[in-house]
Amino acid sequence: MKIIRPFTGAGGIFFPIGEPPEGTCEFATDKCKKFCYIKENPNPDFDEEIIISFDDTLLIYDYFMNAPLLDLCDRIEKELDGLQTNILHWFGSGDCQIKDIERILKIIDHLRLSKNIVQMGFTRNETIWMNNKDIFVLTVDDKQDIKGRIGRFSIPKYEEQISVIYSSDHIVKGGFCGPTTCRDQHKEELEHYINCATCRRMKVGCFSRRMSG
Repeated sequence: MKIIRPFTGAGGIFFPIGEPPEGTCEFATDKCKKFCYIKENPNPDFDEEIIISFDDTLLIYDYFMNAPLLDLCDRIEKELDGLQTNILHWFGSGDCQIKDIERILKIIDHLRLSKNIVQMGFTRNETIWMNNKDIFVLTVDDKQDIKGRIGRFSIPKYEEQISVIYSSDHIVKGGFCGPTTCRDQHKEELEHYINCATCRRMKVGCFSRRMSG
């Protein structure tokens, strides 16, 4: 079984969706759970590759939590190479629970040692985000949640199944991320097929003026 799956030009980590103990979405809001894009009948515009069985996500999660750290990170690098991408997308589904914070931080820190891997992702876990603002976009529900905070934020438009990425200190280029395209919220002519590698090359979306603190 592959622990890393193809996901918008990256290799995605898919953990079980839903509330603990069955799922890993400990910080999900009611709207988030209601409009989750990766339920049994996802938006048909999303790539069918993200339709991963719940049982598979359980196996992936178990491996991430229990495999020896070096074996896990070596396997991640090899599977990314097999997908011909160096971008690791955290939490294509699911999230980091409180009880898993220490383990996830160890994995992230070890993967930082590899110059071949670029990590990125979305989370509602503020501890993971605070420790890795260069990697993660924090998902919040309202612009009021951004005030006074430094970093990058994603505000979902649930019914449209898209996210708008904001920063506390700059205008994000290409921050309108949907099931098929990434386009600029301010210049709609800047648009491309959703692909994390393209966003990285163009320095837009999640990769727009990336921050380290």
